[in-house]
Amino acid sequence: MRCLLAPCVLLLGFLEVVGETDRRDESITVEELRSLLEKSRAHHDVPALAAGFIRGSEEPCMAVVGVRKRGTDTPATVDDHWHLGSNSKPITSLLVALLIDLGLLDWDTPLEQIFPEYAGEWSADLKKITPAHLLTHTSGLPANWPLGWFLIGTKGTPAEQRNGVVKNLGTIKLKTKPGEAYQYSNLGYVVLGAILDVRGKVSWEEQIEKKIFQPLGIKNWGLGPAGNKKALVQPWPHHADGKAVAPDGLMDNPPVLNSAGRIHISIADYNRFLAETLKLSRGDKGLLKPATAKKLFSNPYPASPHSLSGWVGFRKQPGDKGLILGHDGSNSLNYCTAAVVPDQNLAFCVLTNQGTLGGPGQKACREVVKKLAPKKR
Repeated sequence: MRCLLAPCVLLLGFLEVVGETDRRDESITVEELRSLLEKSRAHHDVPALAAGFIRGSEEPCMAVVGVRKRGTDTPATVDDHWHLGSNSKPITSLLVALLIDLGLLDWDTPLEQIFPEYAGEWSADLKKITPAHLLTHTSGLPANWPLGWFLIGTKGTPAEQRNGVVKNLGTIKLKTKPGEAYQYSNLGYVVLGAILDVRGKVSWEEQIEKKIFQPLGIKNWGLGPAGNKKALVQPWPHHADGKAVAPDGLMDNPPVLNSAGRIHISIADYNRFLAETLKLSRGDKGLLKPATAKKLFSNPYPASPHSLSGWVGFRKQPGDKGLILGHDGSNSLNYCTAAVVPDQNLAFCVLTNQGTLGGPGQKACREVVKKLAPKKR
């Protein structure tokens, strides 16, 4: 199976770079952004790179360089879709907050109240897990389904598969008590998807489109592999060694992980989500009520580096100032990194179609984001 990367260790060094700098009076042109991408693409020998740079309410600056598949001359374009991997999680987190705004859920609703039909076979600690625990990776659940995600099977809809995971949660022994320790958990976000299915009355997939993507004008997105193996209509994913992989159902995580890390999206539409995150994190008018938005970017559990928003939160100053939000994601064949800097009214992202932790794709993305980070005065 593919590996959805935990972002904490990957991002802390980068977030410190952003926190020590200030780009308030600086911007970047498309030509400059394209030049940065070309240099990093050549340096790390990756097939393609895409990036977006958002400054407040200005139109995002976007650029894409390279080819859809190594060894071909078909260029990647700004309309192409890029796999977000675990950067899908903050989108799921926003949907949780929207249901809280609607009065359909609460940060601290225990699982035993959401799934009473299954809770009778659960341990006392499992019953106490809440959305807040799952969002901050402090539930005590392991990183993934113990026997492998593909053993869940592909029968039924993704919502039915998520329900099957919850039905069998009682077979899992928690690593720690809820709220006590940090354990990055894709399983936790599958359970969040199941919670949203139940409390939202329709599937996570339907709600993401109707409650988030449609209001934000996001149209170019999908789940799982982008494109198809018969035609080079989207960027193909690549292993760390540069070998291309045909986009079919077996090269990505199974659909049960939709809510944890299977979204692919155009760079323009991902920037729309980042722009909304930037507005909400600054307290500006957006999809959420102000009080809910403020709560979303807080963290009730000091053991975790994540806020309720799903983003890794880092502060260079005490109090409310100096907040930096970041997240990395990969299915091991693609890579995405993004950062939101509320005090500087700034957000940016870099994506590539070559993945894995420590590989050329990650290195290329990290090199570009360090250059996009505000320059120190």
